This record gives sequence, C-alpha cells and structure tokens, in this order.
Amino acid sequence: MKHLSIFFFLFSLSFSYAQEDTTFVTGHDYVDMDWYGNYDAWAEFPSENNSYRKILMHYDMRCSSSGCSGWDYTTKISLLKENGDYDENGNPIYVHDQTLANVITPYGTYMQGSGTEGFSPDWVQRFTYDITDFAPLLKDSVLIRAFYGGWSTGFNVTLNFEFIEGIPPRNVINIQNLWSGSNSYADIQNILNDTLVFIPSEAKNSAMRVTISGHGQDGEFTPGVNYNVNLDNQNLYTQEIWRDDCGEVALYPQGGTWVYDRANWCPGDKATTRLHELTPYLETGQENLFGFNIYRPNWNPAEASYIFDAQLITYDEPNFNLDLAIDDIIAPSTKDEHFRFNPNCSSPIVKIKNQGSQTITSAYIVYGFNTLSENWFYWEGNLKFGETELIELPPISWDWDNQSSFYARVNMPNGASQDDHTINDLLTSDYEYVEEYPSTFAMWFRTNNFPNESSYEIRNNLNELIFSKTGMEANTLYKDTFNLDPGCYKIRILDTGGNPNFNEDGLSWWANDDGSGYARLREVPGGFFKYYQSDFGTELTDYFRVGTYYMSQSQIENIFFDVYPNPSSRSFNIYVELPTTNNINITVFDINGRVVKEISIDNFISQLFTFDDFPSGIYTVLLNTDNERIKRNIVITK
Repeated sequence: MKHLSIFFFLFSLSFSYAQEDTTFVTGHDYVDMDWYGNYDAWAEFPSENNSYRKILMHYDMRCSSSGCSGWDYTTKISLLKENGDYDENGNPIYVHDQTLANVITPYGTYMQGSGTEGFSPDWVQRFTYDITDFAPLLKDSVLIRAFYGGWSTGFNVTLNFEFIEGIPPRNVINIQNLWSGSNSYADIQNILNDTLVFIPSEAKNSAMRVTISGHGQDGEFTPGVNYNVNLDNQNLYTQEIWRDDCGEVALYPQGGTWVYDRANWCPGDKATTRLHELTPYLETGQENLFGFNIYRPNWNPAEASYIFDAQLITYDEPNFNLDLAIDDIIAPSTKDEHFRFNPNCSSPIVKIKNQGSQTITSAYIVYGFNTLSENWFYWEGNLKFGETELIELPPISWDWDNQSSFYARVNMPNGASQDDHTINDLLTSDYEYVEEYPSTFAMWFRTNNFPNESSYEIRNNLNELIFSKTGMEANTLYKDTFNLDPGCYKIRILDTGGNPNFNEDGLSWWANDDGSGYARLREVPGGFFKYYQSDFGTELTDYFRVGTYYMSQSQIENIFFDVYPNPSSRSFNIYVELPTTNNINITVFDINGRVVKEISIDNFISQLFTFDDFPSGIYTVLLNTDNERIKRNIVITK
C-alpha cells in the first residue's frame, strides 16, 4: 500500500498526455438514398504507411431532400474491390469486399415535420463504428458502397472517417469474408457450408466479427433463433439473434412499431455486431475447418430471412501487456447514441476497455471538471483482452459557473504505477447543462387504459427515493406537488409493468388499445413548463436542478473525512467516520511525495487522530478504504 500511495500522489500532480495527430476523411457527402439500390462514392484515405491506434467511422443519417420514409429499412456500408473483370466500356467491375456497418432506418413518419413530435426538419443521428481492424484496407482511393433497402422516399448518408495516429491494440494481418449474404431461413443451411481456411504461422491472434439481422414476419419477431460458431466440428460460441431493448433506443419517437423487440436490431439503431475471440482455439500453420449456422430446433417458418456477415480477422500478438483505456464517456455527453442518459447532473458513466494481454482486475478512475477538485473511484472486476465494462461513478459537484471540460482518466491498473500505453488513459466530453426547475412544482400525470404498466419516481443526486407513484386507476389525472431543496434530481417515468409482451410502449402509442396518457410539470403557482413526450417506449429519464448547488466532499463520498485546522501551525487533526465498518489506511505525504506518517486500522468505524510537530509546508493526506480513496491537502505554517 505504501508504494501505491506514494506514486498515486506524484502521478496525480505530474502526469501529462501526449498530443495525437488525427486525419479526417469524408466519403459519402450528404448523399440522398431515395430508392432501393447501391450508392457508391470514392474516399481518399491516407496513402502513407502510418500506424493508427484507432479509426472511427461516423455514419450521419437524416431525411433525404425528398423526405423520410415511413418504414424501417436496412442500410449497409461496405468496402468494394475490383473482381478482375471489365464492363463494355473497359472500366473495372467492383464487387463487395467487407461490410463495415449495418444500420436500420427509423420509421420516419414524424421526422420531416415542424418539430411537434420532437424532431425538426434538420434532425441528424450519428452512428459511430470502431473500424480499426480494417486499417490494411483503408489506404489510398477506396470505393465505398452505401446500400439502401427501401422503396419509398428515403434517407441521407454522410460518412466521416477519423484516423488517430498511434499504436493499435494489435496489428492486423488479414481480413476475409467467410460468409456474407441475405437469404431465407429455408435456404440458409445449404448456403452456410463449412469452409477450410489456412491460418499462417505468423497469425498469433484471431477473431470472428459477426453481424446478423433477422427479417420477414417470422425472422424479425421470433426469439430463440441462435447462430453458432464452430471449429473442427466443435461448437465455440452460441448466441441468440435477439434484442430486448428496442423500447430504449436513442432515436424516438418514431411512426411505426419501433418499441417491439426484434432479431438483433431495432428501428433507428445499429444491428448488433459481436467480436468472438478465436485465439485459444486455432491451429496456426495449417488449415482450420470453420462452421457457421443459423438455427432454431423444430422451426419451419413461412417467412424468415437473415442478413449476415461473418468476417475472420487475424492479428499479431497484442502490442501491449498492460493497457486499460477509457473507451467512452456515456454521461455527461452530447453524443446522439447516449441521448437517453443526458443531459445529466448526477453520476457520470464511463466505459473502460482492456486493450492489453494481461487480465485487469482493478484500477482507479479519476474524473471531474477541469476547474474543480478531482474525484477518485476504485474499480474491481475481471476484464480480459478486448472486454469492456460500463461504470456508474459516484455523483460529483458540477461546475455551474464555468462550462469546463469533463474528463475521465484511468490510473494504476492492477496496482501498477502506469500501464504500457498511457495515450488512451484520458478522455474528455462535451455536455449540456440540465434545465433549472422551480423549487415548487406539481406533476400532472394522466394514466391511460392500462395504469398497471405505468409509474413514476423522483430521486436525488445520491439516488435516494424522494417520491414514487404506482397503483393508479385507469384514465385518471393525478396531481402531486413537490417542494425541493437546491440540488440535482431525476424524474423517471416508466412503462414496464403488466404483461412483458404488451408493455414498454409509453403512455400513448398508436399501435395498441392502451389509450392516451400524459405527464406534465406545472409551476405552483403558475403554468405548465414541461411537456413530456408520451411515446417514449420503456422509460423516460429527466435530470434537472433546483437552484445553484455544490455537493460537499462528504456528500459525494458518503464518508466524513475532515482535516483541520487548515492552515495550521505544527499540529492538525484528522477525523474519519465511515457509514459501515471497513479497513482504512491514512498516509500523509510532503510536497515531494515522501511518506511522513502512515496509519492502518482494520475493522474501523470512526476516530479522531492528532498529528504534532510537522515542519512548515504543504502536505497531502490520503484516506484509503477497501473501496474508496479520498485526498485532502493541508498547509502548515509557523
């Protein structure tokens, strides 16, 4: 513990991050897709043989210039290659090479009006893909295809690529399609034949990238259909082709049956892509027999088809042994895909990713705003290479005076002073402030025909329940008045009760007989100031603040930790009180990071400590428990 504490202090004071060179490339530039077919465009990628630690593709979807289609259709983004043949004019013929993205359009009925349904005519939704593994193919001039499977009006596509220089988690040797197509379930068993693939000796790692979406009345709405990844007739992975969260997509409301769960996709969202590691199973320097199938026992659907891509990627060994990255900031964020979580004034949410060969079991997350004190969180888990985890961090005080950047940084993975690749340790995010509501207001909540599905609640910044409403009568207006202290709060309106097959459809939705309900906020006294969207699917969360408030450190950490008097002459006191029994370590450092005092106590609950005869200077006091780390500074003067 002493070694970790010393470095933790120094690291927090002196760590700096290198700047990266990033190249931006545009492929399709505001291209209308108004009818079924292919829309091809050239992209001029970097020609130099640079190394990129990350390559992102941003797919921006909006209404076409002729409007939005009212139906959900498949779109695919693919790389093309020459097949060696030429047309009658002597031009090379290009064919499909690799699929980068499969995105389903929303039911666009509401999305071309005046904004009365929550959309303005210039709405845009961004879908971001990490396509770092396709780096060997993204050089010089590349023909890219945007396929649109619709038959009316349409949507618009813009593709922007972001090349971030650096060292990737592992270098790609080769990418090849094993199976790619769109076929009926009845024919698919004859198409997905086992295939022999030679794996060269230099391929130290490998993975299969799988994207599947089910279509047709049976294929779209039938759960329990699996795909299987096999090697030498042995099953390695079995995965159900299903999503159960369509009522929670970020792009809503939509005009059609957008809340129904579907076969690995939801209207207005990506089809799910999974990366299955094959490294422990493949034999290098020889042929390996790959098998892949889509199957449900005792099932003979009249109308079911599947769009599928299974790509084999081979790599060198990972470039780093210990490499934990902040992969994304979910909240606070302005990213379209995180709309349901933002704007936020409560607990930040981050995604970490292991990009090194060593399994990671612990790390510190340092986070906050550039103008305020940093916050610390100790994480424990079990992340293998390529795995990710979402972490909801303890709530923090927000900077209401200066909209400074929010940041999140990983520190000391597995207790090491730093990992092998510090460039991806830090991320920052843009964000919007939450709205400020009056301290006294009323919720006007009108139920529909099925009130057992609906409920709502208010919680404060510490996730403590302030109020909940359930057990309501049908078609009844409820008025509840609240008088709140300054702070951050969230209102959650849920439609999750009742029969799980016939709920998660908001307070009002055209495709059921639930009737129409609504939720509104009204100032007391005064008029309505908030009208919630009734067609919200599973739930709607609204963060807001009352007044301008700042959380004290003890509120944030749920631990009382006071160092006083500050400044002090020679001696000072430390008082610690924990909510529950825990093991603690208190370490005092001087300005150079040297330990001048350390105390460890097991099964601790509370105590006053007094320290005497300290020379003049600036000191840092660290309190460690089994799951918290808190820092205080103190000045000693004579």
